Amino acid sequence: MSKAIEFKIPRGAILFSAGGVGYEYREDLGPAHHGMSLFVARLRAASGAPRGKVLLKAVPAPSETDGARVMRARAKLDEQVRLAAFLKHPAILKVHGLHKVEGYWYVSTEHPDGHSLNELLTLVGESQRWFSPLFVLYVGAQVAAALEHAHAAKDEQGRPLNIVHRAVDVEHIFVNWDGTVQLADFGLALSDLPGRVASSARGPLGDHFYSSPEMLLGGSVDARADLFTLGVVLLELATGKNLLFCPDDITPDVMASLPTKKRRRVARAVKRATLAGAPPLVADAIWRAATLTVADVDAMTEGLPQGLRVTLNRLLRVAPRERYQSAGELAADLTAWLGGTFAKADAAAELKSRPAQAEAALDSMATLPPRGRGKRKPDNVTTA
Repeated sequence: MSKAIEFKIPRGAILFSAGGVGYEYREDLGPAHHGMSLFVARLRAASGAPRGKVLLKAVPAPSETDGARVMRARAKLDEQVRLAAFLKHPAILKVHGLHKVEGYWYVSTEHPDGHSLNELLTLVGESQRWFSPLFVLYVGAQVAAALEHAHAAKDEQGRPLNIVHRAVDVEHIFVNWDGTVQLADFGLALSDLPGRVASSARGPLGDHFYSSPEMLLGGSVDARADLFTLGVVLLELATGKNLLFCPDDITPDVMASLPTKKRRRVARAVKRATLAGAPPLVADAIWRAATLTVADVDAMTEGLPQGLRVTLNRLLRVAPRERYQSAGELAADLTAWLGGTFAKADAAAELKSRPAQAEAALDSMATLPPRGRGKRKPDNVTTA
């Protein structure tokens, strides 16, 4: 995550008005990708009456020191809005539009009614009671349907856009208390959108611990990379464990077992990530991706019901050709495993049955300082 292009805004200030609606600054959610700032804004009618909330990605006016970064961030905002025109699905958060006001650029997006999987995992982590296999299958089916729509999207001329989300993780998937599941933020997406700003970096641009092996090792990626990262998310929902953080398994013997050519590839990937400002722990994710085996996945899925285990084992293959080949194929399998026995209402019931008054516990998270939320480490990630 890059450092935000800083600019200060007092709480309660009206950032701008558009279409007779004022956008009132409420909360700083910290940096987004490409140095953008992420805010929560409250909509206010001309009368001053509140009209709900939106998320705003913001880029300030260029300065002498940040001019190039600002211009690139603006281009990415424009690209996100143009790409969103082809993403119309109930499980994808809507992008409302781009506003240019007094040198500042803002993209307004739908504010999720629910909570991120990151917040929900923080809640259930207190009791070490993870989500039921049926809940995990249900969330997976909903996200897979959203990805199927995005991966198959075409432009006005009917040309495939070849969209890859590249940031399918626990911070970008939301579940509402009524069981609605939504995927957020295609701001890091790879696509064939005409005029797209090409990425200058090889490797993951989002959270390294929710990346595919090909992304971590600097290889080319396609839609199957999103399926791997969805598998990482589903495994964590079911077990509390993150597949890509297992430092105890990355022993010197395991490292030495790699062919010389692959060890050099790992070293290059670690160097690229370090130069890009990634945290030191990224090396663990890269080594894990390079040494991951079917036996490792088998060990982490041990004890799960057959339907979920079979699905995860296929999703989490190192070689893309051995995974599910499309999100549609995955969605069909997940739906078949559910067998009509678990639906939206059941997901809502499971959320509301969480221990320690789930809603009250999540509400209490709102008292944390900005960025106190969204920073939970997987339970098998520890710090010194």
